[in-house]
Amino acid sequence: VHKENLSTMQGRDESLRKIRYATMTQNVMAEFRKRILVHRSAELQNKIYECFSFMVQKDSIIQGILIDPDTLDIKLIDYNGNELLKDQLSAGEKQLFAVSIIWGLAQSSGYDMPVIIDTPLGRLDSQHRKNFVERYLPFASKQVIVLSTDEEVNGKYWDLIKPNVNAVYTLVYDEAQHGSSIQSGYFGGQQV
Repeated sequence: VHKENLSTMQGRDESLRKIRYATMTQNVMAEFRKRILVHRSAELQNKIYECFSFMVQKDSIIQGILIDPDTLDIKLIDYNGNELLKDQLSAGEKQLFAVSIIWGLAQSSGYDMPVIIDTPLGRLDSQHRKNFVERYLPFASKQVIVLSTDEEVNGKYWDLIKPNVNAVYTLVYDEAQHGSSIQSGYFGGQQV
């Protein structure tokens, strides 16, 4: 009987030890996860700010970006160190900020992902357009697809982007066929 009690006690001690180590492992893993999130959030906020600053190329009201590692909420910081509401940005700054988030995520991931941008210049003023075409499109990725209207990337913007273009196509809607076809060349038949 005494051996049975000793064996039961040893089994219980072994179970308690396993539970204690499992709990310790869970705690260590939770702390490790938290530290990684803090580190990756800090890295991402720096990349996003770097991308935004590179595109804007002027003194901006945005002087920093903070990402909460728990919620992943993004806060903009103004030149006084106060939180800047996104509503305080112009439409162009909002668009460039959104592009900066995507660009920063892509750079932080380490993967060279293709980028597809639909009507990128529609809400940008002339200075933001120029910066976007010169400072984002050539660096966004190895493969960038821009879907634009005939009024967006023309004239000087076409001249700025043309050295970085590999191929151009125009989608032409045919009312009789109720569909679109793809034609080689940019609007007006311009080739690269």
